Amino acid sequence: MAVSPPKILIYRLGSLGDTVMALPAFHKIRQAYPDADITLLTNSPVANKAAPLASVLGQGYFFNRVLAYPVGTRSPAVLLGLVKQIRELKIDTVVYLAGVRTLKTLAKTKLTVFRDWLFFKAAGVKNTIGFPSVLPDFELSVDEATGDLEWEAKRLARRVKLLGDIALDDDSYWDLKFSPEEIKTAGEQLAPLAAGLPFIAASTGTKSHVNDWEEHNWLNLLHQLSPLLPGWQLVMVGGPDEFDLAGRCMEAWGGKGLNLCGQTSPRVSGIILKRAKVFIGHDSGPMHLAAAGGTPCAAVFSARHFPRQWYPRGNFNKIIYHKTDCAGCGLDVCVVQQKKCILSVTADEVIGAVMEILGREKSNNTNIQK
Repeated sequence: MAVSPPKILIYRLGSLGDTVMALPAFHKIRQAYPDADITLLTNSPVANKAAPLASVLGQGYFFNRVLAYPVGTRSPAVLLGLVKQIRELKIDTVVYLAGVRTLKTLAKTKLTVFRDWLFFKAAGVKNTIGFPSVLPDFELSVDEATGDLEWEAKRLARRVKLLGDIALDDDSYWDLKFSPEEIKTAGEQLAPLAAGLPFIAASTGTKSHVNDWEEHNWLNLLHQLSPLLPGWQLVMVGGPDEFDLAGRCMEAWGGKGLNLCGQTSPRVSGIILKRAKVFIGHDSGPMHLAAAGGTPCAAVFSARHFPRQWYPRGNFNKIIYHKTDCAGCGLDVCVVQQKKCILSVTADEVIGAVMEILGREKSNNTNIQK
């Protein structure tokens, strides 16, 4: 008699950056349950500028279907409907990859987690993995190895440790499993670039006002950086609402390159970013997407969060972060302090970061050639 495959449900909310940080955990779940039927429970739709989690993971490998989680709903009918859907799927196990709720007290966070646990039990789920059990699971905590806040990818890896260890420096855990069709599309998008000449990628996009380095800084940066990299091309990526600013960035660069804002899906953008020599951008989804593909990032951070929790993966990134007296505010919009953290970052700092990254790569290439 054939044994039916395990029925797994993964609970993870968020958009592009949140998804990339959870990639190693998603890989470990698939490794642990290679034949499982996996349902993804996530927020859909998300904010206007955010890519849905499912569109980042793609189809067919990490999950089999998506259920929409109605974030913030208080409707018993909606929640009962979701319970019914989960029951009909006969889910065996829930893997709980919720983020730390930074705006809640510890007591409220514990209550929310307990409510979520009751919800899945009401849906008939027998086994749970990843539910918080120790204090660092419930609130942001300092990582003794770094002295900074625990890295989000490390926190999630710890939460699913029951499934096995995750080597976060192993590239395979950051593989987005791009399809041949997606790779072909990326190649077609990049075809207008001059063959044989390198390119850098950049994105001015961000979901939060406080993370926006602002247009005048971007134009100044690219105007100064272009003469330092003669022959190099620039590829701008992002959403359709960033197209006009990206066009002005291309003008500041000198016009050699492509403005692909609004032209590519998140996954095709990921392939394009993987082919760049360096990525320049905010603390944003495209930054995490570039880092997942192994492209070093020159990243301009606000001090909205304390250091390291949302840093991109990789050992060769250059993070430009000014820790002001108001660091860790958690604000989306900064009025009182007028974004003094991120706006104190200079174009010279970012140029220095880019040139250091490219200098290291040139040195590595020379060593390889020897």
